[in-house]
Amino acid sequence: MWRDDRGMALVLVLLCAMLFLALGGALVAVVSSEATISATFRESAAASSGAEAAIVRVLPDLAATPDLNAILQGTAASSFSDGAAGVRRLPDGAELDLATATDIERCGQPGCTAAQMDAVTADRPWGVNNARWQIYGSGWLRDLTPAGDAPHVYVVVWIGDDPLETDADPLTDDGDVNAPGHDVVLLRAAGFAAYSAHRRIEVVAHRDGGIVRVISWREIR
Repeated sequence: MWRDDRGMALVLVLLCAMLFLALGGALVAVVSSEATISATFRESAAASSGAEAAIVRVLPDLAATPDLNAILQGTAASSFSDGAAGVRRLPDGAELDLATATDIERCGQPGCTAAQMDAVTADRPWGVNNARWQIYGSGWLRDLTPAGDAPHVYVVVWIGDDPLETDADPLTDDGDVNAPGHDVVLLRAAGFAAYSAHRRIEVVAHRDGGIVRVISWREIR
């Protein structure tokens, strides 16, 4: 009888140990998940701030450019640029191919054709007047701060013609000074941070006498 009681006690001890191990594992999982969620939220905010900062950085260059068409055609860029081609290593270790990223903005997939860029879709409903995005600026957010101590975020700014123009030429600004789309462009910026955080914003900007005014701002999901 003594041996049976001792055996039951051993079983109870083992069961209690397994229960405590399970509770400990669950607690570790919860703490780890909370840390990941918090870090993702923080990096998403950094990516969004980076995109906004990049827009602000390129606006003076846009105001000063003498030839808007050169920008729309991709032959002129902002002074904030580390090159419009090649692959960048992002904070989370992933690679960003700038050419592929530009194609995705243009038509939603790599290797855009003219027909795909001119297609009418929910995101791009203007057909032949869809913006033909060109990289206007790119680089690390830290390069925009004097101390270079900004969060580790990579930013890209694309520029495109105002899609409300009806000239069917997204690489050339409307030459009619009285047209609503004259000297009006779209700027789209993306910030890439750790934990695969990626945020995009888009603004409509109007150049007027060497001054650029932001007409509208929106976040793109």
